[in-house]
Amino acid sequence: MPTLWRDADFLRLWTGQTISEIGTRISREGIPLTAVLVLNANTSQMGLLVALGGIATLFAGSWAGWHADRSRRRPTMIAADIGRALLLAMIPLAAWQGWLSLWTLFLVVGLAGVLTVFFDVAYQSYLPSLVGRDRLLEGNSKLQLTASTAEVVGPALTGFLVQLLTAPVAILLDACSFLASAGAIAAIGTEEQAV
Repeated sequence: MPTLWRDADFLRLWTGQTISEIGTRISREGIPLTAVLVLNANTSQMGLLVALGGIATLFAGSWAGWHADRSRRRPTMIAADIGRALLLAMIPLAAWQGWLSLWTLFLVVGLAGVLTVFFDVAYQSYLPSLVGRDRLLEGNSKLQLTASTAEVVGPALTGFLVQLLTAPVAILLDACSFLASAGAIAAIGTEEQAV
């Protein structure tokens, strides 16, 4: 059986996820840096900002699972990526226009967290239909290697980008990474089986 490195559709998914995983680390580090460096957030505000991501997971998890069981996963993934791109683009736009506030960050983090839960649940359900059950272990290991690499590279890259461009502009790169991911997923030619 050929390796997944020869499967064009898996490579599209992998490429989109690689870009998105690195971009996600930029926002994960960049949004708190924006709160501290640009908005002078205090410790309570920082705690709330970090907690909103967990709260989103708590409330959206069961809805995301219900949705993934009853609909096609690929359109859900594309919509979640586009939604996250638009939400994250609000941060540099708000900074540029001069109306960036902690409430903007709270809104973006909360809603993007919900969309991330929908993406992740759909993604985990989609991979077996893309690669087949016999290559699922290989697919998961390749995608996990990418996530682990992004976890190591992401914080250092974020620090460099924040220093070079400012935190809000660095977050714009993550918004672009979600658009790249959506485009890569949309380009997958393998027909998803009906749910």
